[in-house]
Amino acid sequence: MGESLPDEDVVPISFGPDQIVKVFIDYNSIPEHVTDPRFAIVDNPEDADALFVKQSWKQFAGLEKLINQFPNECVITFKDLIAVVGHWSDPDRVDEENFEHGPAWLPVTYNINTELPKFISYFQQREKRNLNNTWICKPWNLARALDTHITDQLSYIIRLRESGPKIACKYIENPVLIHFDDVGDVKFDIRYILLLSSVSPLKLYAYRIFWLRFANKPYSLDSLDDYEKHFTVMNYEDDFPLRQVHYDDFIPIFNNQYPEFGWEETEKKIFAMFRSLFLAATSKLYPKCIAPSPNSRAMYAADLMLKWTKDDSGNRSMQPVLCEINFCPDCDRACQYHPRFANDVLSCLFLDDIEDRPITEI
Repeated sequence: MGESLPDEDVVPISFGPDQIVKVFIDYNSIPEHVTDPRFAIVDNPEDADALFVKQSWKQFAGLEKLINQFPNECVITFKDLIAVVGHWSDPDRVDEENFEHGPAWLPVTYNINTELPKFISYFQQREKRNLNNTWICKPWNLARALDTHITDQLSYIIRLRESGPKIACKYIENPVLIHFDDVGDVKFDIRYILLLSSVSPLKLYAYRIFWLRFANKPYSLDSLDDYEKHFTVMNYEDDFPLRQVHYDDFIPIFNNQYPEFGWEETEKKIFAMFRSLFLAATSKLYPKCIAPSPNSRAMYAADLMLKWTKDDSGNRSMQPVLCEINFCPDCDRACQYHPRFANDVLSCLFLDDIEDRPITEI
């Protein structure tokens, strides 16, 4: 069955200051951490005022509850679609020196199942210009680095289509690295939780407590098949050590290693990137973009890296680069290390309450 949109005359749901919101949650970790007395967890979705569910919701017409999903949000959660939608943020930008186009925060991306001739042409033009031609190829509908490959061989990329639909993203060959004395300079990525409470007008929030993942080996642009050098997802493999660094420990490490940039200014760039994406993803009518839905709310996980680039004056600069937006993210670590996380998320999404919480509107 296809997706239905909310009725045009739908009345937005709101709750009074003394009303207890009944929430049905089909989501790992979150229910047991909801301790805010303004919420009551119910076992039957029919009894709920608000639904927080993992299964993709399709029938928004006639829904008389709050729901943690928006119609057509796949335009940002599918890797092939986010490349198209994200490009709308700055379609006229051209970086002649690096032969790149589109917003600086979006890697050049091709769907190698539907855009193979364009990709081959672009690959060959980069080759002629002696530009780095390393690519990361991944399924548009999987996560956790499954069936993901890093290569600089065109023939290898072409053959990857045989194992399922793939996108090819320009690999970040000049990432910002973090130094640890026991291993050296390693790649890392950052995960933020984003909370979307409205599409029209756009109301987007960032949970300021973020999560970090690190490679296990010093970075260099070789041995592209060495997982522990080029990937940061270690928490799903028992054989790989997992380095845990909390955000409040990471910030002074970052500021000490990169005092000329500083985390406060870097985070402003990251938040501006998130807002640019969601403005693009809500800039056109359905089905090209996320559809307005007065009783929809959503939580996403945004994964990003930092890379070295140059500003307009030619000075070295850090540029955030979006890797992906995740639907139904794993919240185990969030709940484990920050017991208020579940209360904060529900308060923001269902009660519009961010007071004294680590949440910033962006």
